[in-house]
Amino acid sequence: MSYKKKLALVLGSYWGQSQGGAELQALLLAEAAIKQGWQPHYCFLSNGGPLDKSRKLILHAIEKNRYLTKLNNIKYPYAKSLYRELASIKPDIIYQRAGLSLTGVSAHFARQNRCRCVFHIANDNDVENVTYKWHKPWVLPEQILLHYGIRHTDTIIAQTLFQAELLKKNYGRNAVIIPNGHAVPEDIHKPSKPISVLWIANWKPVKQPEFFVQMVQALGSVKEVRFIMLGRTEGYERLVGRAREAGIDVRGEVPNEEVNRLLAESHILVNTSRQEGFSNTFIQAWMRRVPVVSLSVDPDNILRDKKLGLCAGEFQGLVHDLKALLENEGLRESMGIKAWEYAIANHSLANMDKILNLLESLI
Repeated sequence: MSYKKKLALVLGSYWGQSQGGAELQALLLAEAAIKQGWQPHYCFLSNGGPLDKSRKLILHAIEKNRYLTKLNNIKYPYAKSLYRELASIKPDIIYQRAGLSLTGVSAHFARQNRCRCVFHIANDNDVENVTYKWHKPWVLPEQILLHYGIRHTDTIIAQTLFQAELLKKNYGRNAVIIPNGHAVPEDIHKPSKPISVLWIANWKPVKQPEFFVQMVQALGSVKEVRFIMLGRTEGYERLVGRAREAGIDVRGEVPNEEVNRLLAESHILVNTSRQEGFSNTFIQAWMRRVPVVSLSVDPDNILRDKKLGLCAGEFQGLVHDLKALLENEGLRESMGIKAWEYAIANHSLANMDKILNLLESLI
């Protein structure tokens, strides 16, 4: 039997328990690795929920302490547990995604055990030059380990040129730029009416769901338009009530397959986040000919320069931009076609092969 290269994926959570963008991209990478003959091991902090074991990757669940989770979601208390899991795997290479104390743990393990470690930036603030939070001493080890990892990991992957520039400015390190990748859907047949406007994210402060609700309220009565919000709503019960009073269909967290189905039937995606890395929902929307109207986020100015949507910069502009797309079918369709062409050319699963080729070259 031929030897299989061992790939350890290290993340804060697993797609089967927490459906975030980093987790989805890590799962797609693991599936591509299996096809290429790798043996992927997925190390993560488990919330105790059920695990989907039907996939061929090997899961290494580290149980989280619910009391520690409340302390700014710190991860460094699990350093020894992660170290033990990595020692049991004996990986050829570690792929660690999203800036956490686990970044530092992974980099240190690699340096001590003659394997390689790759850090993949998941959000712009992963590589911000953050001031240490001396007033919150329990957070300091988290920051120290993250910064150690960024400085000592073998290679760093960025999603965008902006992230690569931030990394160079704040850490003096270069990055390989590889965008997120998704499966290309079959041909999309959209209904012309009603016009569907989607908002997709787990509800939390950085995503600013309240701005979507305020935007719908500011638009007032609009004929043949439906507004839908997706994502986990825990802690936002009052805002959910306001959203429903405004006529918004709040559906909560739904499987990724349902997200893609709704996007295929939709016409506009609205993003109100304060900050993102490179939103996976942008790519999922573009692949289904859905332009994006964004409040603040425009990675590498792609929306503006490639005309894949609009970036307002402030709330009144958001309302104006959405109204313009609602009233101009030709503009919606032309942006949708450009978005589809751009996504197919730049964000297919070929990007997973690029990552695997990079990992292969480091072994």
